[in-house]
Amino acid sequence: MKKFFVSSILVQIVCVMTFAQTVYSQLDLNTLLEMSSNGDACATDAIGDCYYNGSGGAKIDHDVAITYYKKALPGLEALAREGNAEAMNRLAGAYTFEDVYGTVDYNKAFNLYMKAAKLGHAAAQNNLGTCYQFGNGTTVDYNEAFIWYLKSAEQGYAGAMLSLGYMYDSGQGLENNMQKAIEWYEKAAATGNRTAISNLGYIYWSGKGVPVDYEKSRSYYEQLAERGDGEALNYVGFCYYDGLGVEQDYSMAYKYYVKSANAGYALGQYNLGNCYQYGKGIEKDYKKAFEWYQKAANQGDKYGQVGVGDCYRYGMGAPSNGYQAYVWYQKAADQGYAVAINRVGELFRDGFGVHQNKNKAREFFQRAATMGNKEAQTNLNNLH
Repeated sequence: MKKFFVSSILVQIVCVMTFAQTVYSQLDLNTLLEMSSNGDACATDAIGDCYYNGSGGAKIDHDVAITYYKKALPGLEALAREGNAEAMNRLAGAYTFEDVYGTVDYNKAFNLYMKAAKLGHAAAQNNLGTCYQFGNGTTVDYNEAFIWYLKSAEQGYAGAMLSLGYMYDSGQGLENNMQKAIEWYEKAAATGNRTAISNLGYIYWSGKGVPVDYEKSRSYYEQLAERGDGEALNYVGFCYYDGLGVEQDYSMAYKYYVKSANAGYALGQYNLGNCYQYGKGIEKDYKKAFEWYQKAANQGDKYGQVGVGDCYRYGMGAPSNGYQAYVWYQKAADQGYAVAINRVGELFRDGFGVHQNKNKAREFFQRAATMGNKEAQTNLNNLH
């Protein structure tokens, strides 16, 4: 089986308005707790951010986060009435969060974002741009979105820089311009913005509007890998595995895949299983291969599901079990993965784990073949 790199390229984190990323987001949990105890409602809300995002020294706990968000509401409402822009921005965020406010009211959020934005609040300006971009509480207006993102970005707000990069990248409301997209992504990346760094890495890896440059791509992903980012660790491992922008080194690939897998990244877990199955950078160990494929599969990873299916089919690190092979192949097939669809066809052809049924086998082979799977086409040609 082949190892894979998949990137969540060009994910614009704006579908839900950001609550924080203001001066409060730069404070640690203990400082915020002290401020909250002195009646600072914005600090109380920011504590919710810490628990929701796992920042400021807090561990992710959404239930605790929601408790703090709700606790902050009365104070935020009072401050907002007094014209406090920070409170307006945070209260608007609460209006978009059903678990906090009890319903979603984009109209209220939009109005508060507008008031805070006009007061010069950078995060509110960014969030107002989001409202215009996606039509939350107002009609879609890309020109207004661009104007407010630009105001926010000029104040150094990374989320707005990212959004401007995305608009130029996608041509949403603007003429597609990869050079300007890269410029804005680089500005956001300079602040440490994770998505901007990832987008730049992928742009140079894929050659989107620029020459392919694996070495430059890897340099961006290594920045994230140093933070323990599972996806980035997997990508750097992929570079070493295939020798992309660096000398091929299976041992280094294995080391990065271990870190990625231990960070909980499903594709890194699959790739680590692949190393154990084929002895790349480590001695072959089918049992460990099965264990890591299982971890990936349990997260819904289609590659891991096929890996588990193969282990059961061929008795690698697990007892040979045709039915279990079928179960796991089918999970991946349900995701439209051609390799898995072909594998299910093979089980029906051979009657392994399922009743032999060559008509069903043909159906699966045809499905996979139309998706470009060459092995399925060969199976279809040889089916009698």
